[in-house]
Amino acid sequence: MVKIIINFRNKINYVVFFLFISCAAIMSPPGGAKDETPPELISTIPKNRAINYNGNQIELIFSEYIDENSIEDAITILPNLEAEPILKYKGKKIQISFKDSLENNQTYIVVVNRNLSDERKVKLSQGIQFAFSTGNKIDSGAISGTVFNSKSSSVQLWKIRSKTDSLDFYKRIPDYSIDASDSGQYEFQFLSPGNYRLVALDNSLSGLSIVPKNMLYGLHWEQVISLNQKMNQKNINVYLPDEKSSMRMVQAEWIEGSWGCITFSKKIEDYLALDCINVFYEDSVKANIQFFHDYKANEKINFKLDRLTKSFVTIEIKKDKQSLTNYFEPGKIRIKMDTLVDTASISLITPLKKEELKIEQNKIVPLYLSFSSLVDIANSKSNFSIFQDSVLVEYDVEWINPLSAKLLPKVNWIPDRDYLIIIPQESIFPLYRKTLKDSVSTISFKTSGYQKYGSLIINPGTDYLKNLKVELKILGKEDVISKNNLNLDKSFRLDKVLEGQYLLMFYQDKNKDNQISSGVIDPYQPSEWFYNYPDTINIRSNWELELDEILLGKKF
Repeated sequence: MVKIIINFRNKINYVVFFLFISCAAIMSPPGGAKDETPPELISTIPKNRAINYNGNQIELIFSEYIDENSIEDAITILPNLEAEPILKYKGKKIQISFKDSLENNQTYIVVVNRNLSDERKVKLSQGIQFAFSTGNKIDSGAISGTVFNSKSSSVQLWKIRSKTDSLDFYKRIPDYSIDASDSGQYEFQFLSPGNYRLVALDNSLSGLSIVPKNMLYGLHWEQVISLNQKMNQKNINVYLPDEKSSMRMVQAEWIEGSWGCITFSKKIEDYLALDCINVFYEDSVKANIQFFHDYKANEKINFKLDRLTKSFVTIEIKKDKQSLTNYFEPGKIRIKMDTLVDTASISLITPLKKEELKIEQNKIVPLYLSFSSLVDIANSKSNFSIFQDSVLVEYDVEWINPLSAKLLPKVNWIPDRDYLIIIPQESIFPLYRKTLKDSVSTISFKTSGYQKYGSLIINPGTDYLKNLKVELKILGKEDVISKNNLNLDKSFRLDKVLEGQYLLMFYQDKNKDNQISSGVIDPYQPSEWFYNYPDTINIRSNWELELDEILLGKKF
């Protein structure tokens, strides 16, 4: 009898276990060809554009079994709710339950982004939006556009509630937040009338309030986006920078003697004035400084004090309140100087052995010699020799700073040839270190073939142009190749552009800092207007390409 009971109990356990396993996992039948079809939204409860909704749960029904792990990061309710809704997985269905009651007379939008995938990890082909209202109408406002210069951006939208909110809106969670497509396109639908402000940022920051000092962001060029008389605002475009437009001091260091170096957060262009940077001795006396660029690292600026010191010095950048243009962020760094010098010999840093010098047919390109320590220019003979085979090359030399000399041959370089530089020990007199180690130093380099260039002429088709600039970037690279101002004849001319494919952008340089401003959120300043030319520009050597009557879409 005992045995029968045990067997009966075992059978019951097996049945319960089988039922548990059967119910625990919802999945589609196995077998068949590999499914690469994205899931589709078939229906919703309530239906799209339903009005007078008073429930506390909605349901999404898809064409395929959904990957449960993809749900949480894929579904958003807009405007954002104070209490996060509860998402429940039901195979082909997703149930969304609201913890609190919904606001009266409010249009709500359910956004399903492309993170949602089926159980075979096939993602949605495009994002989905559907709307329902707790009132008797569905709001019909829309804001759309493109985020440029980013492949993974999110767009955040705030409806401005008051005058105070127009200043502090960014401190609260956005009312609406959606991811832009890979090409940067976005669209907010079902918006109520009112004034809005919009911010684009990296999609890893989606749904967060804005911390201006810690986030890269982009604004639109209008003060507000108004959905009143016009309820469909298109081309609300945003430029999302990949680095801050202003530069900040990252670090500073003493190197040797009176020589130090400041490192900034980005490349320092040659045209930037450095008169906003001051150095003070310990007794608050302002130092008389010599600044010079570091050609090995373009984010660094070298400085040489007017005297030796073993004390601390303070490097300070102050904001110029009278200037629209502030390239450098205010800051202060204190470093310890010393009178010690390196006992090693000075050495040649560039050119490297067998380095190629890119040369041009119609312009003599200089060769730069850079050294490892400061050179006493006044006491250096600079009697270098340059040979091509056994032929002595005549040249002029100019010291551009204590680290670098510029050599310019009197007759242009010969293409695709080997050259030799001979530097006698006595030609260089170091300021701090020992002289060159060898009595004669030699370095070989070679020239390239002549660089091939074309030209680009642009005639914008606008009536009145002010502070308009054009920027040319080589396709697939981030570096700006060329910037240009509008000529007196209201055209742009870009000469000596290397062969290749380029992207073209126009912008209105209101603050005259030679770069596009993506806006400032506190205090609020819209971005500068810009226009990305839709086609790729193909530059060919010895050709002059002319673009006529480009409709920029704005009169300045």
